[in-house]
This record gives sequence, C-alpha cells and structure tokens, in this order.
Amino acid sequence: MGRATIALPTFVPHSMSSVLQRLLRRFGARLHRRRASLAEWERHHERRVESDVRRVLPYVPDGGVFVDVGANIGLFTQAILRERANCRAYLFEPVRALYECCTERFAGDARVVVEQLALAHEAGPATIWKARHNPGGNSLVYDLMFDRRDVAEVTEKTIHDEERVERVVFDDYAREHGIEHVDFIKTDTEGFDYQVLRGMLGFLARCEPRPVILAELMEQDYHPHWDEQHAVVRRLYDLGYQEVDLTKMKKIDDILFLPKSLRENVAPVRDSGA
Repeated sequence: MGRATIALPTFVPHSMSSVLQRLLRRFGARLHRRRASLAEWERHHERRVESDVRRVLPYVPDGGVFVDVGANIGLFTQAILRERANCRAYLFEPVRALYECCTERFAGDARVVVEQLALAHEAGPATIWKARHNPGGNSLVYDLMFDRRDVAEVTEKTIHDEERVERVVFDDYAREHGIEHVDFIKTDTEGFDYQVLRGMLGFLARCEPRPVILAELMEQDYHPHWDEQHAVVRRLYDLGYQEVDLTKMKKIDDILFLPKSLRENVAPVRDSGA
C-alpha cells in the first residue's frame, strides 16, 4: 500500500508545513503543497480584513472617499462599503487575476472604480513577482521576493511567477481624474508601500484635511530599503502626521498614520485580539 498524501494549500507558511511534514513522516504519510484557489484564499484572508476594518472605520466617514492600494481580491473595500454604504472607492490592483476578481466583485457598482495599475513613485512598466504559496504575496521589490537572509519570508524553494504590470503615480492620477480630496488611504503592497506613499506626497500636501493612512510597513532588520522607507515616513511627519514609534513595530506591520488634527477628536478602535 502506498503512503497517504495530505494536500495543503500553498498559502500556509513554510514553517508550519515543515512541522506538519515531520509529524506525518512518523505515520508514513507525506505532505503535498498544492496551489490554493482564490476561494480558499478569500476564506483564509477574511479574518485579517475584518480586524483591519474594525480598526479604521472610525476614520472613514459615510459619504467619504477612500483609496485601496494593493486591493487583492477586494475584500477590504467590500467590508468598508458594507458599513459605509455611501462611500466611494478607488481600487488599484496590478495583478490581472486579482484585478479580474475585483471587477467581478464590484460589477455594476457605481461607487467603485477598479484600476489594473500599480501605484508607485514613477510611471512605466515593471515586473511584479508572485509567490505561489501566497496569493497575497505579490511584490515589486525584487530584494524581498528573492531574499536569502535568515529573516526572509521566502526560501530557495519558493516558486515565483512573473507578470509585467503598469505603474502610475497617484499624484498624476488624481490630477487627471479630478480627485481633490480623499478621507482614507490603505496600502498593502508587500514592501513597496513606501514607494506608493512617495508618489502620493504631492497629493497629500494639497489635500485638506489630510486623510488617515493605513500602510503596511516592514521593520528595520527586515526591509532591505529601510532608509528609503523611513525617509518617506519622515515626509509624512513634515506634512502634519503624528509621529509613530517604529522601533516597536512587528516584522510586517500595518501602521496607522493620523493627522495631528485627529489627536483629540477621534480615538481608534483597537482589535481585541479575539
């Protein structure tokens, strides 16, 4: 009789699958990492999205405008619109398969604009690397996707696909589309967020009051371009955002940047961890 095989979706971290592999060997079984479907990814990702949405809802006024950068399959925007039905949203997702999920999810919804574009500090074509084990692990940062340091989230066994995508600068996009103000910005671009924000600085300088920003950043020992990331964060402070102690951040962390005007007016809803 052949050995039993257990199939594990590829978005499960390698560290977890390694533990399972060792346990299964004791029972004569083996582990096969199969590519997860987007439906499986959606079920896996929903809990984190719900936590993020609870955290930022106090800063998203009903009837406001928000920008979702690295929209993936559109869960974040869908959850916001469920609570803030009169909002309008601009979604940016460069990966074709994920962009198509967004267009299908929001088909016929006049509140939502979906763009198959990457936001960046400069316009033009670029390559995005897509880790097969994680449908959310798509990055324009080569140094992260092929990182071989001990702190890396990938290994030499990580399989990547490549896709050519188009980049635009949000400052230019906003001028071309008549966007003068937004209330909230979320970025989740796997290490590229500092370049997204860099391309927004001109717009942010014009935008009064400043929008609240939730950006996925990486700690100093992990991000290969920490100095550049930190320089953009300092630019946010210069624009009137409250300073954040990044020495206490997690390896990969969603950092909330609040305009100083909100210090006394709005208290964030913290995730209870439940």
